[in-house]
Amino acid sequence: MLRDLTYLLVYSEKIQRFGLITRLIIPIVVLYLIFHTRLYSSTLLEEIVGLILILIYEMLIASWIRGFKGVISGLKLYLIFTAISSVVFLISSLFGMLAPDPTTIPVAALRLVVFFIVLTLLFQLISLDEWRTIFEKLGLKTPSELYPLILLQLPLTLYYLSESATAVKLKYKGRRLHRVVVPLILLTAHTSRSILESYVIYGFSSRVKIKLISKYDIIIYITLTILIITTLLLHVFQ
Repeated sequence: MLRDLTYLLVYSEKIQRFGLITRLIIPIVVLYLIFHTRLYSSTLLEEIVGLILILIYEMLIASWIRGFKGVISGLKLYLIFTAISSVVFLISSLFGMLAPDPTTIPVAALRLVVFFIVLTLLFQLISLDEWRTIFEKLGLKTPSELYPLILLQLPLTLYYLSESATAVKLKYKGRRLHRVVVPLILLTAHTSRSILESYVIYGFSSRVKIKLISKYDIIIYITLTILIITTLLLHVFQ
């Protein structure tokens, strides 16, 4: 599951047919709609419908990039943690402990899933070279060098943790895995850090030509317009 999650945090060349501006607009608009739905929904039902609309759009974009099966596989681990957290809060509320209202727990879980997917789109839609170019155009030289490394750290760590865990499972056949947890984490941290250090020393590959706009952008703008109008109409008719 870790490896599948890693693939949701890696840039996809399949998205290159669209311009950089359009690929930046997608997560920005979706993030705005998430916060707009949260702030301006008068009822829980209204917020749920709005979040479901946003989730459908996110899944369409992510599925086009990775395939529906790949997206679901990548979200498994996050969905498991979200489900466990929701159950813990629900049990706490039933026993009178400090916890949110039980009726708001499913909405909060849905909100977290929608927010997490849009964050993964930031990784998948914009390449490291494009992030460097964006910061350099803004006159931010230091962030242009550091931010791509930060984006690279997370998927690298998850990937090597998954590979190391798989190797350990094959060796010990699923037994006594608790004995190698610390060495496993240290090995993963050392490997991912070594790769990052190589980028610091030798630098990234030569800059690619950035395509700001494309003839295919109209497809994204049409679908985004439909999503915006549909989401905003929810608040008009409530």
